[in-house]
Order: sequence, then structure tokens, then C-alpha cells
Amino acid sequence: MTPSTCLKNLIEKQAFFENSMIENTKKIDGVYFTNSINSIENILSIVDIDSSIIYKRILEPSCGHGILLLKLISSVYEFLPDRKFIDSFISKSLFFVDIQKDMIDETISNIKSLYFNLFKVEYTGKFNSIIWDFTDKIPAKNSLFDEQYSNPFINLYGTFDYVIGNPPYISLYGRRDKKRNEQQRITYLNNYMQFPSSVKNGKINFIMLFIEHSLDFLKTDGKLSFIIDLAFFETAYLYTRKFLLENTIIEELTVNIKDFDVASGQVIIKLVKSDENHSNIVKIIDHKTKLSYSVPQMEWYNKNDEYKFRYNGSNISKIIIAKILSKKDKTLKELFPKKNLRTCVMLLDMEDKFTNKDYSGIDNKLIYPYYQGSKSLTEKYGNLSFSKYFYYNKTQQDYINDNLKIELEKKGIKNKKRLGLGEPVIYDNPKIYIRQSAKSIIATIDLSRSSANSSLYVFSLRTNSAKTIEFLYFLCGWINSDLITYYSQQMNIIRFSQGKQPQIKISDLSTIFIPQDEELQKKISDTVIKLYETQNHNNKKRYVEKINSLVFSYYGYSSSEIGSILDSIKSF
Repeated sequence: MTPSTCLKNLIEKQAFFENSMIENTKKIDGVYFTNSINSIENILSIVDIDSSIIYKRILEPSCGHGILLLKLISSVYEFLPDRKFIDSFISKSLFFVDIQKDMIDETISNIKSLYFNLFKVEYTGKFNSIIWDFTDKIPAKNSLFDEQYSNPFINLYGTFDYVIGNPPYISLYGRRDKKRNEQQRITYLNNYMQFPSSVKNGKINFIMLFIEHSLDFLKTDGKLSFIIDLAFFETAYLYTRKFLLENTIIEELTVNIKDFDVASGQVIIKLVKSDENHSNIVKIIDHKTKLSYSVPQMEWYNKNDEYKFRYNGSNISKIIIAKILSKKDKTLKELFPKKNLRTCVMLLDMEDKFTNKDYSGIDNKLIYPYYQGSKSLTEKYGNLSFSKYFYYNKTQQDYINDNLKIELEKKGIKNKKRLGLGEPVIYDNPKIYIRQSAKSIIATIDLSRSSANSSLYVFSLRTNSAKTIEFLYFLCGWINSDLITYYSQQMNIIRFSQGKQPQIKISDLSTIFIPQDEELQKKISDTVIKLYETQNHNNKKRYVEKINSLVFSYYGYSSSEIGSILDSIKSF
């Protein structure tokens, strides 16, 4: 059996094992195996395979079934199919870790099987393997007066040439929170350098921890290559991105990967442990389109932008975005910082306790039509529909939340999101609803009393004055425009990867720029009012075109730039 056939068989076996796992177990353990040979080869491309490879050290901190190690052994064998050379490589160069004994055992078994296929004899050498929680890190602020700390790899810090892997996707915050207790999160905040001491309630994911701890094991100029979740680009990873920008050369990002059926999309990140990065140019590769482009690393070192790794592939895109930025308009968040843009009702799995088709006999002031995501809002400027009502039952909310709090605190869990009923003052006043999941910005205005589930965001000024309503009509037209959809796609406000639902986060949506040109606002507002008043499809289309024309004219876009914007939206 050839090495490639052996690897193919293992991938099939690994995929079968993963598919047989209970879904909840996958999420708790963060187990999503690397089953794409292209991604495996991409991850391993940082490793220089030559005669010196047996003098290098390579660490896999989350080995799983050992697929990366097996491919590496196969590649070394292809370079030099010598048994002693491979013996030396396995016994001296390869180090692998997993928190589960059965994963370590499976990796060892698979290496032995591959070895036997290569040489027709059993491997009798040693393995540098250990069952260990890789997030168990030496405290970052350890002093001479602290109790001396040790872990199984204590003497190996700073000795590795390469770290490769697919870290577990385990979140310690939000609705996917998998932490054991509150002390676990506090320990991580104290032990990891990326988190400032001022952070008391940081959002932590194991990927953040694996990246920093792996860098501790690397020599200066050592290399790391991980496949990680698309969430890396989100606000929660702010400190991780800052840490990497300050302490590494980011060589390459491969984006738009969709290898795991249940994760949100992946990125392959390749780093060099070095702070000599001020002139570094990052190579961005789009896995989907096969296009590549370059970004100066220091462009991302922007505190005001949360150190986000922005990547706009074409020069025309950069010119279009630059025209938006040149206006220096304020963002929605800067203009309206008092939670004017927010979620409505957050009922978790208890929707049936607060919604019903009939609430006869209950105070009408507490009953609202209940809109539900795309079912209620199907298109831009769409008429909202509903099938049931929401009962703003504060007494029941407090009762449920108090019991949840007691139950969670017994488990050592604090700050866990509980039921939220939102603000009646928002439900009672005119508002704009915005879809939380769509490939474009989809919004509509609602002047009536209403509420919505968490799949619709709401913007409200909490008043019903004529001035407020006029502004809401303008804002609805502005954010529904083609340019704002384009900007949202380019700036990753709309997050989309192959095979997954697009997602929009409030924190990102609030970064959209809003012009304060009163004449422009009045023109757009008047046009949007006419759009809602007409029942004629052609007239609606004409008003939409007029709104887009007003927005494009504000920034002075040429016809070719407008064409590029529309083409980009279609291909997103």
C-alpha cells in the first residue's frame, strides 16, 4: 500500500469516526477533524523537508488521529525512503499532544500502521507523546515569589522549529460556553500574555490559547501553521490579533475554506515567531477563487478598528472604500451610542413561555406582534408579517432568570446570558428592522407597535416625533442601498463562508458610516416614503434606483466604479 493510499484510508476512517460522534460531544470537545488533503498539505507547507529535517523539532498540540503527522512522515519518506532516517525522524523530531488518551493511542497506532506499510516491519522506536491539556500554561506574570509551576513540556519551551495543527474550537463565552467553571476562565486571563490585566470578563476560545502557547514553544524565527475557525476575525479575538501583530510575522492567510461540516468556515494562518515585522507583507489567498493579493501587516495595527485583519482583494475595491473613508462621516455607533441599535427579544429555548397566537384578556399595552427573522422580513423595504404575539411578562422573566442564575452559580458560572425581553419603549415607537442573516443588508421601517426575535436587529430613537420618523426613512434607504451592501461585504460586516448562513453582528453593523448632509437625508427620506406609498412594482424599482443614484453621487463614483460594485455584489 502506498503512503497516499494509506492516508486516504485514514481520512475515510477519521471521517466515519467523526460522523459517528454525537453532535453535542463534538461541540463540547471542539472536535472537527482535518479531512481535506489540500488543507493538510497547505498546513504542512511551512515545513522545509530536506536532510536537516531529522535535526528539527515539530509539535502537534492537538493530534487527533494524527493525520498531519502521517502526511509529514509520508512526505519525508518521499524525500528519502530510508528506514533509519524515518526512525530518527519519528523518534527525535515529532512531538504530539492530546487531552484524550484514545486520540494519542489512535495516533500511535496509525503511525505504526503507516510505518509497516512503508517498510514491512514493525516500528520499535519511541514516541514523544503526552496526554495533556495544552491550555495548561505557565503563568504569564510568574515572579520569584510565586509558587514554582511545572508542566510536562517545561524543558521544551523555545526549542521547536515548527508547530502545526487544528486546535479544538471550544468557546468559553456566549451560548456555546463550554467552560468547567468561572475559575477556569480567570486562570486563563491571568496566565496568558495576550489578555491585558484590565480585562476582567474576557471572551476566551481555545484557539486563542493554543496560538499563544504554541508560540511559547517555538524558537525565534520558528514557524506555526494552524487551520482555525473564521471567528478569528471577530471582535472577541481583538487581543489575539494584537498579540500576533506585535510578536509575529504573519506570512500567509488562506481564506474562504469550508472543510468542516459544522464549523463556520476556516482560515489557515501561517506565522513566524519574530517581532521584526514592521515591513512585512502578508499574502492573502482566496481558497474559493484561487486569487491572491498582498496586505502590509502594519495596516492592521489599528486600535480603533480592533486590529482587524481586513483584506480587499482588488485595487478598485480599495479605491471605492477609500472614497467612503475620505468623507470622514461618523459611524452609526458614534452618532447613536445609547444602544439604539440592538436585539429585541432573546428567549433562548423558552419562546413558548412568552409568545402565543391569542392573548385575550391581557393588558394590550404588554402585547406586541412578534416578527421572526426572514419569515417576517423577506426583502428590502418589505411588508412585515407575523403569526403570533409576544407578551412582555417582566414578572415571569425575573422568575426564570433568578432561578437560572442560582443554577449557574452553583456550577461556578457567571455572566451567562439569560432571558432578555428588550425595551417596551422601542416596541412602542417607530423603528427599523434589519435582518441578522443575509448576504445583503435587508431592512424595513415599521411605524407600528411591534417586537421581534433575535434574528432581527432593531434601530430606534425611542420617540415618535416627525423629525425621528423622517430620519428613520432616510436611514432605511441608506442602509438598503447597494453601496452599503457592497461596503458590508468588503469589510466583513456581512460574514459569509461556503456552506454556512451569512451572519451580521451588531458591533460590526454599527460601524457603517452615516452622512449628516441634511439635503441628502431629505432627498433619500422623501424617496423612501414614496417607495412605501406606491403599489406599482415598476415605480418601486425606479425609487430604489433613485436612492442608489443619490448614494453613489454623494461619493462621486464613476460609472465603471458603480459597475464594479454591482458585479461584486452579484458574485458575493
